[in-house]
Amino acid sequence: MFRRLSPAILFLALFLAMGPLGATSAQGKTTMTEELKTSLIPIVQYIRQYYMYEISPDTLMRAGLRGIFHALDPSSEFNISGTDDDWDGNFGTFERVARTIDDKAFYAVGPDTLIRYSIHGMMSVLDPDTVFMEKLNLDNFHINTRGEYGGLGFRIQVVWPDSAIAVWSLLHKETPAARAGVKSGDLILAIDDSTTKEMGASDAASLMRGKAGTDVVLTLDRPGLEAPIDIKVTREVVHINSVPYHVLFADSTGYIKLQGFQHKSSQEVRQALAELVDQGMKRLIFDLRGNGGGYLAEAVQIADLFLPKDQLVVYTAGRAFSDTTKYFTQEEPMFGEGPLMVLVDGGSASASEIVSGAVQDWDRGLVLGTPTVGKGSVQQTVNIGDRAELKLTMAAYFIPSGRSIDKRMRKDSTLVAMAKQEFHTQHLGRIVHGAGGITPDIDMARRRSSSLYRQLEGWRSRNSRFFRFSRQYPLDHPDIGPDFIAGPETLQEFRTFVDADEFEYTSDLEIRLDQLRGELEEETEETHSDMESSLAHVAGGIEEIEESHWLDNDELITWKLTYDIREKAFGIVQAFAYDVTVNPQILRAREILANEAEYLSWFQRSEIGEPSEQIASTGDTDVVEVKGVALEESQTEKEQR
Repeated sequence: MFRRLSPAILFLALFLAMGPLGATSAQGKTTMTEELKTSLIPIVQYIRQYYMYEISPDTLMRAGLRGIFHALDPSSEFNISGTDDDWDGNFGTFERVARTIDDKAFYAVGPDTLIRYSIHGMMSVLDPDTVFMEKLNLDNFHINTRGEYGGLGFRIQVVWPDSAIAVWSLLHKETPAARAGVKSGDLILAIDDSTTKEMGASDAASLMRGKAGTDVVLTLDRPGLEAPIDIKVTREVVHINSVPYHVLFADSTGYIKLQGFQHKSSQEVRQALAELVDQGMKRLIFDLRGNGGGYLAEAVQIADLFLPKDQLVVYTAGRAFSDTTKYFTQEEPMFGEGPLMVLVDGGSASASEIVSGAVQDWDRGLVLGTPTVGKGSVQQTVNIGDRAELKLTMAAYFIPSGRSIDKRMRKDSTLVAMAKQEFHTQHLGRIVHGAGGITPDIDMARRRSSSLYRQLEGWRSRNSRFFRFSRQYPLDHPDIGPDFIAGPETLQEFRTFVDADEFEYTSDLEIRLDQLRGELEEETEETHSDMESSLAHVAGGIEEIEESHWLDNDELITWKLTYDIREKAFGIVQAFAYDVTVNPQILRAREILANEAEYLSWFQRSEIGEPSEQIASTGDTDVVEVKGVALEESQTEKEQR
């Protein structure tokens, strides 16, 4: 079907024709043909056939063109009159416009770039969980889901003022980097003779990852050494532990931290659970905070550890499937009766919500924390050529009460209506709500950060005083042990360090005072001089207030210093071992679990939370709490090696 181009499109074609002749050749046209054939057309076909929501070809085509024009100069534009629902006609129009731009655009833009801009344009009108992933993002996605990669085995971050890549933490003590002698706190100055100065974390990650069995030489700056050292590390397939820490407390309460639903995660949880049960565990805290999800099958198998056999865990339904797919527990549970507390927060998503939602809907245990992300959709990855994958939303999932917890759906989704519906838990009939993530039975915020804390951590500046102090501290105090806890002397030493480093804390009050001074400078000289003495007095008062902020943050800074120094000196396990003894949510969970009357009283409440008003969110909840043990890719340039 032929699409009529409006005069605006004809104008565009004439404007582009004034570009240099021969800007593209027949070979260039072939390249455009290949890009359309191998990338764009398959993606359009998958969206048309399998995408959870029905989307019109006209909407998708226009979004693709908007993406292309985003890559051009501001003077280029397009306009298409009329709409229709013919897929061939719409994308016939798309192809003609794309070829016109490829042939005649004054500023040459490669066909591969044009098509990728168009693909990203199409992604913008879909849900936030449907994404097009090329090599770097694809590598990160596979690491997060498969739980392994070819590399060295540590996390990194760019740090200033060194302009170097810091070894932020080792994944565990058996990584190839750890065995070769790399230490947490090292600064990577060069990677195979390529300087890391001004290098981003993603570029550094690409240089260090590679085929297992190959070598990479790291040039490191280490506290206590006068000159840099070179360490050769042989790349291996590195396994990322899904369960980085588990422990049995003295009161017979077990604790398991799960940081991802990767391949074989359920086996790790099963093994940890078996060890705790053998040690005499009577109650359990299952920590899913910061866990962004992963494989659906792993979520079902983990729920199997806590729920009776043959109970529904989750079911999925999508436009392309005639029947729903239901997932049930397959075995008798390993821990099916003892008191259970699941911890969640604004970083718990997808598979984490399936497990916590199933526990809540079957009245098997309590959920403590803050509302979860609300990602209630299922994605399938499909190969797009040999360079990319499309992660396409194909279905919504529903937990046992029948609710969807998705608050990220498109505004035209039929799931929106669930926000006002009431659902009921399976045994006790408690009221629960859909379309808003998992609302905890017990609402309790995580340890909050502060402006002073964030500035010390290197917010915006990337100059983390905590990192630089903690990498030096074990060298200056060689007698500290794995049970080290920062005290008043450590705090004073840290304060002396940051003062010598010319750290200047700027409070919100000081920022507002500077803004006021700027506004007064625009007034008459007489008015400005009259106010200056008053502002000087206010500034003195603000300095006193800022000094009091150090005292207000003593507990938070003590926690951070203890955690970081333990991690640098003795590894991540010892840092976890400290955190679980002081974390407010864990302490509260232990308190409730140990008090049978209080534990049971929470199940007597007739309703959990309120109907959600947050619908059609464009992204995950920003997590501003202190993340001492979590990797926040979206907030920093940390990467897994």
